[in-house]
Amino acid sequence: MNIKPDCITCIMNQTLKVCKLLEVDDATGKKLLDSTAKILMQHDLSHTPPQIAKETYGKIAELTGNADPVAKAKAHATEMALKVDTSFVHTLHDAVKFAVIGNVIDFGAQKQLDLNETIQSHFHRHFGIDDFEAFEKELAKAKTLVYIGDNTGEHVFDKLLIETIKKQYNIEVYYFVRGAPIINDVTVKEAEILRSCATVVDTGVPTPGYDLGYANTSSKALFDKADIVLAKGMGNFESLYDETNRRVYYLFIIKCNVVAQAIGEKEGELIFTGH
Repeated sequence: MNIKPDCITCIMNQTLKVCKLLEVDDATGKKLLDSTAKILMQHDLSHTPPQIAKETYGKIAELTGNADPVAKAKAHATEMALKVDTSFVHTLHDAVKFAVIGNVIDFGAQKQLDLNETIQSHFHRHFGIDDFEAFEKELAKAKTLVYIGDNTGEHVFDKLLIETIKKQYNIEVYYFVRGAPIINDVTVKEAEILRSCATVVDTGVPTPGYDLGYANTSSKALFDKADIVLAKGMGNFESLYDETNRRVYYLFIIKCNVVAQAIGEKEGELIFTGH
């Protein structure tokens, strides 16, 4: 899914948020914003938002000397997620909904949502698109599942969903992570807590979305051969939607009008769609 003009302001705003998170001085803040503006000017609308983010965050890391500029936000998100009460999650559908609610933990999102408020408001809410029945039927005969992770903190909710799936089905789960720190996306470092329920796979991808053009050979082989692929978050949707011929289940909350228009639903809707 290629960028739209609306994405430009979102990417600039992300850089401003990083400036505030790192508490840089005004001169450094301007330098970072200028670098992002320059990158945006060098790219046309034929690129995906995650591809542009790779360039902007790479430059931020270079200029600040900080390879993981959002580390503080990632640590806070994980701490917050681990404190969430999960006692009311009883069924597989509950676990799917809980996992998608975790998608509100997104440093790069245009619209920021509060995790606890979203749990209260969305847990008993219907999905805008809900392909759960089809997903459940596929699980009954599947031997392998590739689960493409998205944001740190959210991965705590992914773990609960994977554990719930494995209680009901004899299935091998591969949990895909980014190849290097990018925004607040989950990497091998943060995914250690999932090793008890899944094989963690470093995809080599430097973008905040599973971009097939950057993916290493081993992850692409798993992606192609898996019986089911479940991709969490808008970044993975933006990277894979209409870019792969295989069926992928996308699980996310719509947090911007560009994705809302692409999928034909309103902002704030819960999406679980196989495409």
